[in-house]
Amino acid sequence: MSFKPQDDKAYLMPITFGLNTIIYPASGKKYNEPGEIHVASITYESDREAIEALLPECYTLNDPYVTVAVCEFTNLGYMAGKAYNLINVNVPVHFKGERDDLDADYIMVMFENHGEPIMGGRDTMGYNKVYCEIPNIEHYGSKYVARANSWDFRFMKMELDMSKEPQDLATVQAIEAKSQGKVNFKYLPHVMEKGEDPALNYTKPAVAYPTILPKWEQPDDYPYELRKPEIEYGDGTIEFIKPTWEEMPTDYNIGLGLSTLKCKRVLSAKHVVYDDPCIYNTCYRLR
Repeated sequence: MSFKPQDDKAYLMPITFGLNTIIYPASGKKYNEPGEIHVASITYESDREAIEALLPECYTLNDPYVTVAVCEFTNLGYMAGKAYNLINVNVPVHFKGERDDLDADYIMVMFENHGEPIMGGRDTMGYNKVYCEIPNIEHYGSKYVARANSWDFRFMKMELDMSKEPQDLATVQAIEAKSQGKVNFKYLPHVMEKGEDPALNYTKPAVAYPTILPKWEQPDDYPYELRKPEIEYGDGTIEFIKPTWEEMPTDYNIGLGLSTLKCKRVLSAKHVVYDDPCIYNTCYRLR
Protein backbone atom coordinates (compact mmCIF):
# COMPACT_ATOMS: atom_id res chain seq x y z
CA MET A 1 0.00 0.00 0.00
CA SER A 2 1.42 3.39 -0.96
CA PHE A 3 1.81 6.24 1.51
CA LYS A 4 -1.15 8.55 2.01
CA PRO A 5 -0.79 11.65 4.23
CA GLN A 6 -3.34 12.18 6.97
CA ASP A 7 -5.50 15.25 6.53
CA ASP A 8 -5.01 16.52 10.10
CA LYS A 9 -1.22 16.07 10.28
CA ALA A 10 1.65 18.36 9.28
CA TYR A 11 4.50 17.06 7.13
CA LEU A 12 7.87 18.22 5.86
CA MET A 13 9.56 16.87 2.72
CA PRO A 14 10.14 14.01 2.14
CA ILE A 15 6.63 13.33 3.45
CA THR A 16 6.54 9.56 2.79
CA PHE A 17 8.81 8.86 5.76
CA GLY A 18 6.09 9.99 8.15
CA LEU A 19 5.68 12.73 10.72
CA ASN A 20 8.60 15.04 11.44
CA THR A 21 9.79 14.83 15.06
CA ILE A 22 10.23 18.60 15.34
CA ILE A 23 6.52 19.12 14.75
CA TYR A 24 5.55 15.99 16.68
CA PRO A 25 7.99 15.18 19.55
CA ALA A 26 9.37 11.65 19.35
CA SER A 27 8.92 11.40 23.13
CA GLY A 28 5.16 11.56 22.67
CA LYS A 29 4.99 14.56 25.00
CA LYS A 30 3.07 17.70 24.10
CA TYR A 31 6.15 19.90 24.54
CA ASN A 32 9.84 19.37 23.88
CA GLU A 33 12.27 20.40 26.61
CA PRO A 34 13.47 24.01 26.25
CA GLY A 35 16.91 24.84 24.88
CA GLU A 36 19.66 26.94 26.40
CA ILE A 37 20.41 30.06 24.36
CA HIS A 38 23.53 32.25 24.44
CA VAL A 39 23.20 35.52 22.51
CA ALA A 40 25.58 38.33 21.58
CA SER A 41 23.85 41.17 19.72
CA ILE A 42 24.33 44.73 18.55
CA THR A 43 21.72 47.29 17.54
CA TYR A 44 22.94 50.11 15.35
CA GLU A 45 21.67 52.97 13.22
CA SER A 46 22.01 52.63 9.45
CA ASP A 47 20.80 54.36 6.30
CA ARG A 48 17.01 54.36 5.97
CA GLU A 49 17.02 54.06 2.18
CA ALA A 50 19.46 51.13 2.28
CA ILE A 51 17.21 49.26 4.72
CA GLU A 52 14.01 50.03 2.83
CA ALA A 53 15.53 48.67 -0.38
CA LEU A 54 15.65 45.26 1.34
CA LEU A 55 12.06 45.26 2.67
CA PRO A 56 9.02 43.58 1.09
CA GLU A 57 6.47 46.23 0.10
CA CYS A 58 3.96 44.97 2.69
CA TYR A 59 6.16 46.32 5.51
CA THR A 60 7.08 49.90 6.39
CA LEU A 61 10.22 50.73 8.34
CA ASN A 62 9.63 52.24 11.77
CA ASP A 63 13.20 53.34 12.50
CA PRO A 64 16.51 52.92 10.64
CA TYR A 65 17.92 50.52 13.21
CA VAL A 66 19.44 47.10 12.51
CA THR A 67 19.87 44.39 15.14
CA VAL A 68 22.35 41.59 14.51
CA ALA A 69 22.12 38.72 16.98
CA VAL A 70 24.52 35.78 17.04
CA CYS A 71 22.94 32.90 18.95
CA GLU A 72 24.18 29.56 20.19
CA PHE A 73 21.25 27.16 20.60
CA THR A 74 22.36 24.31 22.88
CA ASN A 75 20.81 21.33 24.71
CA LEU A 76 17.81 21.48 22.40
CA GLY A 77 14.96 19.21 23.44
CA TYR A 78 13.67 18.82 19.90
CA MET A 79 17.15 17.80 18.75
CA ALA A 80 17.85 15.32 21.57
CA GLY A 81 20.23 17.77 23.27
CA LYS A 82 22.17 18.73 20.14
CA ALA A 83 23.17 22.28 19.17
CA TYR A 84 23.53 24.72 16.29
CA ASN A 85 24.29 28.42 15.80
CA LEU A 86 22.37 31.16 14.03
CA ILE A 87 22.68 34.83 13.09
CA ASN A 88 19.53 36.94 12.93
CA VAL A 89 19.51 40.29 11.09
CA ASN A 90 16.29 42.18 11.75
CA VAL A 91 14.77 45.68 11.60
CA PRO A 92 11.69 47.22 13.28
CA VAL A 93 8.71 47.43 10.91
CA HIS A 94 4.99 48.01 10.82
CA PHE A 95 2.42 45.87 9.05
CA LYS A 96 -1.04 47.20 8.25
CA GLY A 97 -3.39 44.94 6.34
CA GLU A 98 -7.09 44.21 6.06
CA ARG A 99 -7.07 42.38 9.40
CA ASP A 100 -3.71 42.82 11.12
CA ASP A 101 -2.13 46.09 12.28
CA LEU A 102 1.06 45.60 14.28
CA ASP A 103 4.72 46.36 14.94
CA ALA A 104 7.31 43.59 14.73
CA ASP A 105 10.88 42.66 13.84
CA TYR A 106 11.30 41.81 10.17
CA ILE A 107 13.97 39.14 9.69
CA MET A 108 15.95 40.26 6.65
CA VAL A 109 17.99 37.07 6.77
CA MET A 110 18.70 34.36 9.30
CA PHE A 111 21.92 32.39 8.82
CA GLU A 112 22.24 28.95 10.41
CA ASN A 113 25.00 26.37 10.40
CA HIS A 114 22.83 23.26 10.21
CA GLY A 115 20.56 22.21 7.36
CA GLU A 116 17.54 20.84 9.23
CA PRO A 117 16.49 24.03 11.09
CA ILE A 118 17.02 25.96 7.86
CA MET A 119 14.67 23.75 5.84
CA GLY A 120 12.13 23.45 8.64
CA GLY A 121 11.91 27.20 9.24
CA ARG A 122 11.75 28.06 5.53
CA ASP A 123 9.13 25.43 4.64
CA THR A 124 6.80 26.07 7.58
CA MET A 125 7.02 29.68 8.76
CA GLY A 126 8.63 31.23 5.69
CA TYR A 127 11.76 32.37 7.52
CA ASN A 128 14.48 33.86 5.32
CA LYS A 129 16.96 31.18 6.34
CA VAL A 130 20.22 30.32 4.56
CA TYR A 131 23.40 28.47 5.46
CA CYS A 132 26.74 29.90 6.54
CA GLU A 133 29.64 28.96 8.79
CA ILE A 134 29.13 30.35 12.32
CA PRO A 135 31.90 29.72 14.85
CA ASN A 136 31.01 29.74 18.53
CA ILE A 137 31.08 33.13 20.23
CA GLU A 138 34.53 33.93 21.63
CA HIS A 139 34.66 35.33 25.17
CA TYR A 140 37.67 36.83 26.90
CA GLY A 141 37.57 39.37 29.71
CA SER A 142 34.79 41.85 29.03
CA LYS A 143 34.63 41.11 25.30
CA TYR A 144 32.56 38.83 23.08
CA VAL A 145 33.54 38.31 19.45
CA ALA A 146 31.39 36.71 16.75
CA ARG A 147 32.06 36.03 13.07
CA ALA A 148 30.29 34.66 10.01
CA ASN A 149 31.88 32.99 6.98
CA SER A 150 30.60 31.82 3.62
CA TRP A 151 32.92 29.59 1.56
CA ASP A 152 35.67 30.61 4.03
CA PHE A 153 35.06 34.30 3.26
CA ARG A 154 34.45 36.32 6.43
CA PHE A 155 31.53 38.60 5.62
CA MET A 156 30.71 39.72 9.17
CA LYS A 157 32.58 40.52 12.35
CA MET A 158 31.02 41.76 15.55
CA GLU A 159 32.67 42.65 18.86
CA LEU A 160 30.96 43.46 22.15
CA ASP A 161 32.72 45.24 25.02
CA MET A 162 30.69 44.92 28.20
CA SER A 163 33.07 47.19 30.15
CA LYS A 164 31.63 50.16 28.24
CA GLU A 165 28.26 51.82 28.67
CA PRO A 166 25.64 51.53 25.88
CA GLN A 167 25.15 54.75 23.94
CA ASP A 168 21.33 54.65 23.68
CA LEU A 169 19.91 51.74 25.67
CA ALA A 170 16.50 53.40 26.17
CA THR A 171 15.80 53.40 22.42
CA VAL A 172 16.72 49.72 22.08
CA GLN A 173 14.50 48.72 24.99
CA ALA A 174 11.61 50.74 23.54
CA ILE A 175 11.97 48.92 20.20
CA GLU A 176 12.00 45.54 21.95
CA ALA A 177 8.91 46.38 24.00
CA LYS A 178 7.00 47.60 20.94
CA SER A 179 7.58 44.46 18.88
CA GLN A 180 4.78 41.89 18.81
CA GLY A 181 6.92 39.17 17.24
CA LYS A 182 9.08 38.18 14.28
CA VAL A 183 7.74 38.70 10.76
CA ASN A 184 8.89 37.22 7.47
CA PHE A 185 7.75 36.95 3.86
CA LYS A 186 7.11 33.38 2.77
CA TYR A 187 7.98 32.86 -0.91
CA LEU A 188 8.15 29.66 -2.95
CA PRO A 189 8.58 29.76 -6.76
CA HIS A 190 6.01 28.36 -9.15
CA VAL A 191 6.94 25.35 -11.33
CA MET A 192 5.93 25.69 -14.98
CA GLU A 193 3.49 23.46 -16.82
CA LYS A 194 4.80 21.12 -19.51
CA GLY A 195 5.42 22.98 -22.75
CA GLU A 196 5.90 26.43 -21.21
CA ASP A 197 9.03 28.50 -21.78
CA PRO A 198 11.88 27.22 -19.52
CA ALA A 199 13.34 30.73 -19.52
CA LEU A 200 10.34 31.79 -17.44
CA ASN A 201 10.35 28.82 -15.07
CA TYR A 202 10.40 29.76 -11.35
CA THR A 203 9.75 33.44 -12.20
CA LYS A 204 6.27 33.49 -10.63
CA PRO A 205 5.44 32.70 -7.01
CA ALA A 206 3.51 29.61 -6.01
CA VAL A 207 3.35 31.06 -2.49
CA ALA A 208 3.94 34.70 -1.53
CA TYR A 209 2.60 36.20 1.70
CA PRO A 210 3.78 37.68 5.02
CA THR A 211 3.86 35.67 8.26
CA ILE A 212 4.40 36.34 11.95
CA LEU A 213 5.68 34.27 14.84
CA PRO A 214 4.16 36.21 17.75
CA LYS A 215 5.94 36.65 21.06
CA TRP A 216 5.55 33.47 23.04
CA GLU A 217 3.08 33.36 25.90
CA GLN A 218 3.54 30.49 28.32
CA PRO A 219 0.56 28.07 28.31
CA ASP A 220 -0.98 27.08 31.63
CA ASP A 221 0.04 23.45 31.08
CA TYR A 222 3.68 24.17 30.14
CA PRO A 223 5.64 21.68 32.31
CA TYR A 224 9.14 23.20 32.35
CA GLU A 225 10.65 25.91 34.51
CA LEU A 226 12.43 28.61 32.49
CA ARG A 227 15.36 30.47 34.00
CA LYS A 228 15.25 34.22 34.40
CA PRO A 229 17.31 35.73 31.54
CA GLU A 230 20.81 36.84 32.52
CA ILE A 231 21.34 40.16 30.69
CA GLU A 232 24.19 42.63 30.43
CA TYR A 233 24.61 45.66 28.18
CA GLY A 234 27.62 47.36 26.68
CA ASP A 235 29.02 48.90 23.53
CA GLY A 236 30.55 47.34 20.43
CA THR A 237 31.40 47.33 16.75
CA ILE A 238 29.83 45.60 13.75
CA GLU A 239 30.84 45.32 10.10
CA PHE A 240 29.48 43.52 7.05
CA ILE A 241 32.28 43.11 4.48
CA LYS A 242 31.39 43.53 0.81
CA PRO A 243 32.19 40.32 -1.08
CA THR A 244 33.17 39.67 -4.65
CA TRP A 245 31.12 37.04 -6.47
CA GLU A 246 34.11 34.66 -6.38
CA GLU A 247 34.35 35.01 -2.58
CA MET A 248 30.66 34.34 -1.84
CA PRO A 249 29.20 32.83 -5.04
CA THR A 250 26.00 31.18 -3.80
CA ASP A 251 24.86 34.04 -1.54
CA TYR A 252 26.64 36.95 -3.21
CA ASN A 253 23.38 38.90 -3.48
CA ILE A 254 22.82 38.60 0.28
CA GLY A 255 26.39 39.55 1.17
CA LEU A 256 26.20 42.52 -1.17
CA GLY A 257 22.90 43.69 0.34
CA LEU A 258 24.15 43.39 3.92
CA SER A 259 27.28 45.40 3.06
CA THR A 260 25.03 48.38 2.24
CA LEU A 261 23.80 48.47 5.85
CA LYS A 262 26.62 50.68 7.08
CA CYS A 263 26.91 51.38 10.80
CA LYS A 264 26.41 55.08 11.57
CA ARG A 265 26.40 54.58 15.34
CA VAL A 266 25.92 51.70 17.77
CA LEU A 267 22.97 52.13 20.10
CA SER A 268 23.75 49.19 22.37
CA ALA A 269 25.38 45.81 22.63
CA LYS A 270 23.66 43.04 24.57
CA HIS A 271 24.73 39.71 25.99
CA VAL A 272 22.05 37.38 27.32
CA VAL A 273 21.68 33.76 28.41
CA TYR A 274 18.15 32.36 28.64
CA ASP A 275 15.92 29.33 28.06
CA ASP A 276 13.81 29.10 24.90
CA PRO A 277 10.78 26.78 24.62
CA CYS A 278 11.39 26.41 20.85
CA ILE A 279 7.68 26.37 20.06
CA TYR A 280 6.90 27.48 16.52
CA ASN A 281 3.38 26.27 15.75
CA THR A 282 1.85 29.62 16.75
CA CYS A 283 3.07 31.19 13.47
CA TYR A 284 0.26 32.58 11.33
CA ARG A 285 -0.31 34.31 8.03
CA LEU A 286 -0.72 38.08 8.13
CA ARG A 287 -3.64 39.62 6.27
